[in-house]
This record gives sequence, C-alpha cells and structure tokens, in this order.
Amino acid sequence: MFVPKGMRRARKAQRARAEAHFPKEEKAEVGIPPRKDVDIGRLTLKEAGLYNLVLETGRYMIFVLLVLGIAHTMAVPDAYHLSNSVENTFLSKLDKINVSLDVYYWMENEVFPKVSADGYTADGQSVLVGAVRMRQVRVPLDTCVFHGGRVSSARLLSLYFDLCAEDYTRGSAVKGHYHPGWTGVPNLTNTSGPWIYRQTDSIWSLYRYDSGGYVIDIDPRPPDHNHHLSELRNMSWIDRQTRAVFVDFTLYNANVDLFNVVSVLVETPAIGRARVQFDLPVLRLHLYNQTTDLVLLTFQIAYVIFLAYFIYYAVRGILKDRIEYFKDVWKVLDLMVVILSLIAVAAFVARMILTENTLKNYRENNSSFLNIAPVVLVDRTQLIVVSILAFIGCCRCCKLLRGNNSLYLMQKTFGRVISPMLSHGGVILVLMFSYGMLGNISFGGYVESYSTIYNAFLTVTDFVIGSYQLDDYVMFPTLGTIFFISFVLIMNFVLLNFFATVMMDAFFVEKETFVTPEDREIVTYILNRARVRLSGWCHGQAEKRTNDGVESDPIRTSFGTS
Repeated sequence: MFVPKGMRRARKAQRARAEAHFPKEEKAEVGIPPRKDVDIGRLTLKEAGLYNLVLETGRYMIFVLLVLGIAHTMAVPDAYHLSNSVENTFLSKLDKINVSLDVYYWMENEVFPKVSADGYTADGQSVLVGAVRMRQVRVPLDTCVFHGGRVSSARLLSLYFDLCAEDYTRGSAVKGHYHPGWTGVPNLTNTSGPWIYRQTDSIWSLYRYDSGGYVIDIDPRPPDHNHHLSELRNMSWIDRQTRAVFVDFTLYNANVDLFNVVSVLVETPAIGRARVQFDLPVLRLHLYNQTTDLVLLTFQIAYVIFLAYFIYYAVRGILKDRIEYFKDVWKVLDLMVVILSLIAVAAFVARMILTENTLKNYRENNSSFLNIAPVVLVDRTQLIVVSILAFIGCCRCCKLLRGNNSLYLMQKTFGRVISPMLSHGGVILVLMFSYGMLGNISFGGYVESYSTIYNAFLTVTDFVIGSYQLDDYVMFPTLGTIFFISFVLIMNFVLLNFFATVMMDAFFVEKETFVTPEDREIVTYILNRARVRLSGWCHGQAEKRTNDGVESDPIRTSFGTS
C-alpha cells in the first residue's frame, strides 16, 4: 500500500522517540536471548532431569534390594527336608484310612509308638512339644421326612432308614454339650472334656470347617496313653454323626531351630468313605538369635524408614494431583506398595505378639497342647504379602529402564491394546468356563480332573498352556475326543491367534508414530557425559605417562639442558 513520504518520516520519528525512552538493557530483555544462554538453559534442564532420574533409580533399587533381602530370609532353607522327614515318619500310612474309625488304629500304630518316653521321635532328631490334640465336628442326626408333599433330594434315605445325617456346613454343626457316650446334657462342671463343645484355633479354619468342636488332648509319653484312645473307642466318640476328625501336634528340631506343625484332617462325608488331607507348616518362632538375624533386623529398620519416605511422597502426590494421581499406573503401583507394606508391618507385629503369648502359656503348662495355629496363619499372610511386594517391586523396576526405546515402544503398545484385549479376554474366559462346565457335567462322576467346577476349570486352563492327560478320556473315547480336539482347535488356533494379531497390529501402528521420549534424551545425555569424562580421563592419563617418561629419560634431559 502506498504511504506518503511525510507520513513515513513522522512514523520514523515516532519510533525514534519511543526507543529513546527505553534503556538498552530493557531492549535486550525484550529481544531473543543469545544462543549461549539458550544452550545453558537446556543444559540445566537436562541436569535437573539427570538428577531426578538418578535419585529415583537409586531410591527404588535400594528399596527392591531391601524387599528381596527380607523375602529371602522368610524362605526357610531346611523347611522342605524337615517336613519330608516328618511325613515319612508319621504320615506314610494315611492311605490306609478308609473310614473315620481308622483314625484310632493309625494313632495307635503310627503316631504314639514313634514318640519315645522322653519325647523324641523315631528319627531321633525332633522332639514332641506338648500333647497331641484330637478334635471333631459333628452334624445332627435328624429324622428323614417329606417336605411339602415333595421328596427332598437330601432325604431320600427316609424310604429305607428312619434316621439320616447330612453333610457338614457351618450352620448345621452340633454345638451342644453331652455326657460321655453322647447322652444327656451335663452340668458343665468340667469344661475341658471331649464331650464338651468349645472353640479353638485351627489351621483348617480358613476352609469350610469351623474352629470349634469336641476336643481332647492326649500325651503319648506316659505309658498309659492308649487308655484314653480305648476309652474314646468304647464310648463311640467317633460315630456316624462325625463329619471330620482333626489330629494336630507340634514337633521341634533343635538342629535347625524350626517348629513343624503336623495337622491331619480326616473327612467323612455323607457317602461314607473317608478322605484324608494333611498340612505340614514349618516356621521359626525364635527370631534374632543368630548372627545373620542382625542383618535381617537392619534390613527391616531400613525398610520402615523407606516406607515412611514412600508414604510422605504418596500423600503429597495425592493432595497435589488428586484424581489425576490414580490415572498414572506407576503411581498406583507405588500406592499399592505402601498399602501392602503397612499390612506386612501389621502382620509382623501381630506375629511377634502371638508368638510371645503362645510360648508364655506353654511355659506355664508344658504338658498342654502347643497351639501355634494363629502364628502359622499370620506368618502365611505375611509371606504372601511380602512375595506380592517383591513381585510389584521387580515390575516397578521396568520404569527405571524407560530410556530404552524398545521398552518404551512396548509400553505404548500395551497402552493402546488394553481395551481390545480386555474384551477379547472376556470371550476367552467365557469359552474356558463353558468347556469346564461341559467337562464337569460329562466326566465329573468318573474323572478326578473334572470332579468339581474348580478342578474342571484348572484342567481346561492346563489345555491352554499345553499340559493335559489323555488318560482322562479313555472311558469316553468318542465324547472325550470331540471335547479335546474342539477345545484345542477353537482356543489355540483361533482365539489365541486373534489375540496375537491384535497385539501385532497395535505394535506396528505405534512403531510408525514412535517419538523418542524425553527420558531417552536424558539417558543419551548421561551416556555422552560419561563418554566425554572417560575419554578426558584416558587422555589425561596418557599425557601424564608421556610427561613422566620425558622427565625420567636422562638423554633427553641432558640434551634439553645443553
């Protein structure tokens, strides 16, 4: 556009007057900063990122080492050998128990004879601590009747018998008190007899059995210990109303300073034949007695300090970011670590208190039964929590490798594919559950692998990973073949291939749009600085050796002086 010459002169004079009002320093601030200042600013940002990365890496590596150190000390090295020795000594004839009355013969022939008068077991290495406890749970013996004009499926035996007893449930358990022989109601002057119902702690309380029952403690060390068993047998302490018999006793091996709890469960369902299970937990009750335990104590104190540090940063992050804090996967993992750590600390404190109370009660009456079931349950809870902490800690270390392009690309791929994978995984779970139901209905009455819904689901899960037993389908050649081949074709060749296809498609999409992350620049900066420092150090060492060689050469020295 044309501008008159006079107007151009006026605008030029106006700009000159405006520039005259501002000093040169202010004009420099308004303009573009020098290239040197920009480079220094970028270097400062990279150094700050370098400091944060090194701090986070060092902090979390120390934390993971502490978790793994504590978890390693909780795994008792001699536990397997001790439990295996006890199993071979006392439990080798458990398969001979077919009915609940066989418990008497097993104890008379396998348990009591292998405990000497001084308490040592047959292997000569362990000693019996306290008495042997027998406990049973009972169901009522009801008259089988018709209900509402229709035959109840649980009472069809009323067509042939006057009385019947159903399977055990927590609500149907008998909790009354009786005279010897299950007759009458006593006056409860003696609340510790085998005919009196009372509560007690048990390892099997986490299962479907109640912790209460009818309890008797027998000490096998006196010579008249068989008298108690004979009295119980003569008075029919175990009868048709008995649904489960628990036998518990505790052994101590001083060579390895370990306690071994022997707990045997003999179930007698309504069908009549007994089923036997056993549990052999091994644990240490005496802590901080060895030199290596001081290292464990140091690790635990350091872990508590780190836990306070993580709690502070987690609370500060939640207050600062609020709902945005829970959208970051790594921050959620840090919060899970804090919660699980608090549970582990609480379990450890509860274990110490329960151990002290249990041992104190036993010292007051060393002929009583040493019940360390609560300690075992708390110890197992602590072990599970610490193992989960170790797993999350190792997974959390993947973030420390985020400067690697391949790992960052995998992370972005999983973030893109998570939504379609969840929907596709739902289809796979529905199909596996359907095949499990089919196997339970078709083969459950004849094959152990499909006897329950849980076992059937585990069996079809083994199919997915390639583990299966073809002997399970020998009794059903046609249906078993169709079941097996159809599942393998549909699952392994169709659904799992779709699963891999979705993953590969997301991977190629992310690879095309891949952008180097900022952390990768920081890692590159670290490597470059380390390379420069190393080359400078090597160059300085070479110059030093050269100068030292010149000063020590007499010919060069004399030539230079002359």
